[in-house]
Amino acid sequence: MGTKKSKNTVLFLKGMAMGMADLVPGVSGGTIALITGIYEELIQSIAKFNVENLKLLLNNNPKQFWISINGKFLVTVFSGILSSIIFLSFFIKWLIENQPIAIWSFFFGLLTASIFILKKEVLHWNTNRFLLLFAGIILAFSLTQISPNTQEISLFYLFICGMIGIIAMILPGISGAYLLLILGAYTTLLTILQDAIRIWSNFQFDAFITTYTKLLVFCMGAIIGLRSFASVLKWMLAKHSDKTMALLIGLMIGALHKIWPWQQTEIIILGEKTKTLTQAIMPQNYGGDPQIFIAILLFIVGGFSILMLERNKNRKINS
Repeated sequence: MGTKKSKNTVLFLKGMAMGMADLVPGVSGGTIALITGIYEELIQSIAKFNVENLKLLLNNNPKQFWISINGKFLVTVFSGILSSIIFLSFFIKWLIENQPIAIWSFFFGLLTASIFILKKEVLHWNTNRFLLLFAGIILAFSLTQISPNTQEISLFYLFICGMIGIIAMILPGISGAYLLLILGAYTTLLTILQDAIRIWSNFQFDAFITTYTKLLVFCMGAIIGLRSFASVLKWMLAKHSDKTMALLIGLMIGALHKIWPWQQTEIIILGEKTKTLTQAIMPQNYGGDPQIFIAILLFIVGGFSILMLERNKNRKINS
């Protein structure tokens, strides 16, 4: 019993780590799932939401349905993800706004260490694998060069953002939060999440229908996108594991510059429109205090955290 509780607690914490990563533009929850050893099981479990298994539910066989979809695993992981999003959304937003160098240094260390660990997952490197690696780098880099859109968010657009954002959130290297930022929905979604929490904490029920309608529409898009893309990923991992991993590692490398701790933002005016450009710079060129010591310390902490997770995963495999 104690072992099962311990396993569920670890799964829940991994889910929380995924949720925290999904809140940060530049970091992917899929990266956390991959480096903590639950990625393939997560994709396979999501893909089990198919017509065949749904028939079990319709035929009054909920127990077999629960077993078939790996229900306990999914509920534990997604409970961690949701808990992190609900309870840490305010804190993450505060860190990004007030301690950017500290949080980006931590995630930069985390992602850098992950890349070195995950390269061992590709059993045979050849020309095709290296081409996919470079394709992933180019794709991730190109996506992070797109400037955020600031258009009005409609319910349909929010639905589309949910589909696109969740696909990126389960892809290592491509940040769902950053794609939402590009689509102009990141700030809107954070506001919706915070409003949804405030409704219950401050009893402000006048905005209940508006807020939760938007949240429900986004979640519906996310569920449809998640289920649709999970089958593709499951097939890729089963049939072309080395190629898929090479591509995923490339995506992670291509996203590194976006979470470099020292960034410079420029606003370019193009007629009546403005374009915001953010680029990585060297610490000595940073406009404020570069906080070198804090950056190095948190870079090491982030990298060490991943190494400990990897060591713990290997210990469990060998035991």
